[in-house]
Amino acid sequence: MNQLIIIAHPRKDSFNYTIKNTLIKEFEDRGDKVKVRDLYKIKFRPILDFEELKYNKDGKTCPDIAVEQNYIEWANELTVIYPLWWNAFPAILKGYIDRVFTNGFAFKITPNGPEGMLKRKKVRLITSAGMDEESLKKSNIFEGLKVTQDRGVFEFCGMEVLDHIYITESTSLSKEEKKNIIENLVEKVYKGERVS
Repeated sequence: MNQLIIIAHPRKDSFNYTIKNTLIKEFEDRGDKVKVRDLYKIKFRPILDFEELKYNKDGKTCPDIAVEQNYIEWANELTVIYPLWWNAFPAILKGYIDRVFTNGFAFKITPNGPEGMLKRKKVRLITSAGMDEESLKKSNIFEGLKVTQDRGVFEFCGMEVLDHIYITESTSLSKEEKKNIIENLVEKVYKGERVS
């Protein structure tokens, strides 16, 4: 299995990085091939500007985007790891989606409406949030993210969303709590079970 991990966190000492490093080891231990796209490390340019829009409309792909699309084509499964900022993707990840998941690559418009073009791919999202679970539920954030991210991006592109894992109160977790979360997450991912 080809595993692509996309991480969008600027701090290498973050819990997101710990999750990434743990998953790399687990995937490799079970014989999967793993590639990582660290959006901050590669200094991904997130701005989709007018010139690039025109370029895309002419059926062309910018060289840096062709590289990213090749990674996605290579992968059987994607794992997207990121912190929840202002109840959304970090800007660098939103820009990645804007620029990489293009019309003609990730989806196409047909007479019957949009059709996803990444149908044989699966994705899991791992979102860390500083807020507590009760507050996120009360403000309908989980449902909002399901609509805007799970369905609005990945299912729209034809991908199967394996799971959307939320790690709440991530900025105040103890070392022991983080260890337990990692162990539970790895067990669920490894067994292909859904994390509730």
